[in-house]
Amino acid sequence: MDQESKFELLAECVQLDISASDWQDAIEKACQPLIRSGYVKDGYPADVIAREKQWATGLPTMPVGVAIPHALTPDNVIDAQIAACRLVSPVKFAQSGGTEEDEDIDVHLVFVLALKDPKKQLHLLQKLMVAISDEAMLTALLHADTPSDFSNIFNGSAASDH
Repeated sequence: MDQESKFELLAECVQLDISASDWQDAIEKACQPLIRSGYVKDGYPADVIAREKQWATGLPTMPVGVAIPHALTPDNVIDAQIAACRLVSPVKFAQSGGTEEDEDIDVHLVFVLALKDPKKQLHLLQKLMVAISDEAMLTALLHADTPSDFSNIFNGSAASDH
């Protein structure tokens, strides 16, 4: 079964307590495990940043904001994967579906989706939305001690949605 169907966050793709100067820096840093592990090519962060400029992904979830940036095309994706980055301090992301009048979202958790088949993207986004709408799970992710703890908490929540 491919990664887009089973949708598991690997500990090797989780980074905890990362400092980022702004949303572009947060995306660059969140993509690094995907590059390092060979899931995406070096050009992937630029693809994600370009898409974020067109369609923002900041979500006003509770207790903290979340962003789920991803690229418009799979050109720089080698294998589908998801990466997570917990920031030391929040950075501002524009609100998903928002207008210029909407306030930016203070984002603490960034989930980058590297997808090969855009048709499967909607299903993944729906599963991710269910997982991140769980306030208890987001609180647990904020307090996870290790990347393994973080991925186990996330995968447990995502898996319970079957």
